[in-house]
Amino acid sequence: MKKHYLHHKLAKTVFWVALLFSAITSVLFFITELNRSNEKTLVMLNQLLDTVESTAAIAAYSNNSTIGEDVLKGLLRNDIVHEARLSSTQGLQLAKAKDTEVPWQAGVVRTLHSPFGEAEVIGSLAITPEAQYNLLEARHSALLSGLNSSVLIGLTALIVLLIVRSSLSLPLMKVSNTLHAIRVGEQERLGPLPRNHDDELGQLVEDINRLLETLQEKFSAEHGLREEIEVIERQLRNIFETTSAGIFLLDATGRLLTVNPALGKVIALPHLSPKELLGQNFPELVFAEPELMRELMAIAASRNLSVVQDLRLKKRGDVSNNWVHCILSRQTDALHGVCFEGVVYDITDRIVAEASIRHEADHDSLTALFNRPAAERLLAQLIGTRTGAETPLALFMLDLDFFKEINDTYGHDAGDYVLVEVAARLKNCVRASDIAARLGGDEFLIILVDGVSADYARQIAKDICIAVSMPIRISPTVVVRLGASIGIAINGGQEQAIEQLYKVADQAMYEVKRQGRHGFAMSLADGNIVVEKIPING
Repeated sequence: MKKHYLHHKLAKTVFWVALLFSAITSVLFFITELNRSNEKTLVMLNQLLDTVESTAAIAAYSNNSTIGEDVLKGLLRNDIVHEARLSSTQGLQLAKAKDTEVPWQAGVVRTLHSPFGEAEVIGSLAITPEAQYNLLEARHSALLSGLNSSVLIGLTALIVLLIVRSSLSLPLMKVSNTLHAIRVGEQERLGPLPRNHDDELGQLVEDINRLLETLQEKFSAEHGLREEIEVIERQLRNIFETTSAGIFLLDATGRLLTVNPALGKVIALPHLSPKELLGQNFPELVFAEPELMRELMAIAASRNLSVVQDLRLKKRGDVSNNWVHCILSRQTDALHGVCFEGVVYDITDRIVAEASIRHEADHDSLTALFNRPAAERLLAQLIGTRTGAETPLALFMLDLDFFKEINDTYGHDAGDYVLVEVAARLKNCVRASDIAARLGGDEFLIILVDGVSADYARQIAKDICIAVSMPIRISPTVVVRLGASIGIAINGGQEQAIEQLYKVADQAMYEVKRQGRHGFAMSLADGNIVVEKIPING
């Protein structure tokens, strides 16, 4: 781009200002000189009248036109007179004028008195000035004055220009050129101005150098920060690309906007590439219960905090128990508006391990039936959630007959085998919703949960006695038989202490044993216990 130097602009400005001042000065001089010339002309006209007044008075008194014309001709010989007129009271009227055209202007009139007495007025002598003369005089004087003022103004402007160029424009040009050549980050600085070290330009150079120092420091800091950010970005990108956790970004409707390579593997869709996952409806595509993911999104949006949830994945082929831990947070950006950032990672092994721990804590290690604490906890929950209008439940206390003899005769391994077989037969006799538990040793607990009546409880007890009494082969050559003594307590639909149910069922069971074993007994409303015996040969 073409440069426009400051002193050039200043020179143009000064030139036009000087020209304007010269024009204004010339006009003012012309007006002044014109007024002065008019005043001078009036003085000269009065002097002429003084000269010819007596002669003109004689011509008017004597009514002599010859003398009067001589007077007028004499006046017209003067450059400042355009027209002269002589008149008398006796009827003399004389007028002479030059053949030049001038605008009308006021003249000078002199009253003529009698040569023999000032009191008598005998006529008048009038002179009209030559305007062209005044204009020429004024123009000449104005021209000389304008030239003088123009020369003075021009010299002054030139001197000012030179001083400004030397003291201001050239130093500024030097500072500008040096500053223009400096690039961001360079160490170069402005050099001092020897003639301006103690004025505003010197201060400007110092301030610019300080500003350059500050910019250099900020540039260095920004450069270092940018390098740190680049390193962090590379690290984050590496984490995003290589982490085993699935990272994703959802829009407000749940569609995938961004995914990392590991997401497909974590959500059990390894055959889909990241590009193929983009745009998919994430909750419905991935989770067995998508409504839980939708609820998680709603909670994150309302609280504006990170929320977490364990979620089960959809069944893929033979695999149906995959679980992920999801961390979700609401974000807002200019590109997508409201969106959700999330991380999921596989917790299937943890869920399986927790389920295994819970199973081991609640189940008997030998028979896989519920153990005593788990059975009592479940029974308490059932009783606590039931009301009088609901169907009652039944509690069976069961003790194996002849088990001690088998255990002592054939050993503990045989005894364990018998207990496992009995546990399997008990589970076959009850529904999946019922509870079967081993209390310890050869004692078992059965809880019939729904649809229980006295007749139904007796039928289940009879089925159990028959199933337990069936032969059990503990080796190729050894077959054993057992019996079962069962005590039954039915919860009548009202709240009843667990200890009371146990006590009723235990008393009924021992009544069976007292009467010969292998059967079941139930306590009636009047407190009597009715025992029903089942033959072992079934």
